[in-house]
Amino acid sequence: MKKKMVFQITFCAIMAALSIVLEKFASVDVGMRLKFTFYGLPLMIIGTMFGPKLGFTTGLVAGVVLQLTSPYGMSLTSPFWALAPIAWGGISGLMYRAISPKKGFGYLLLVVIITSLSANVFNTLAMYMETVLINDPYYTLAAILLDWPIRLLSMIILVVPYTILVKVIINHLSFWNNDENKFQEFEQEDKQ
Repeated sequence: MKKKMVFQITFCAIMAALSIVLEKFASVDVGMRLKFTFYGLPLMIIGTMFGPKLGFTTGLVAGVVLQLTSPYGMSLTSPFWALAPIAWGGISGLMYRAISPKKGFGYLLLVVIITSLSANVFNTLAMYMETVLINDPYYTLAAILLDWPIRLLSMIILVVPYTILVKVIINHLSFWNNDENKFQEFEQEDKQ
């Protein structure tokens, strides 16, 4: 059981780091404030593989590091900006456990849609809190409301690729999550 816990912690750390790298270096800004990013993918993988608790924790770590490494650093609104990464990990784990008993593609698609919509709403809340708490001229209420349909479009475009990638990756990694015998074999080898 120790090996499984070590694997989970290590895998969560790697996926949090991958999430940060994807957000910082692999986001595609196509103009009109339309941005495509896959930073939520590693967090969803953790949530669906290990559940909401580890998904929430991994999302929190990624969110805090993203705030620390942002051009603005930690600020009054940092907790609000950390909510979207937490949603990617925590809500995906919660929804995957709650509504996908068969773990089929349609169920996973629903999980991705709900998780993506939650992250979108939390980012919108963070933008609004920028206007309220800091009076950031970039995030006016009118700009936030005008940008929301564009951000929803980005979310809709990414839902299917996210679902396919999560499904493929989880299928390839599921033996680590479900096969207790694999970890017992490793522990037996260590004792010898």
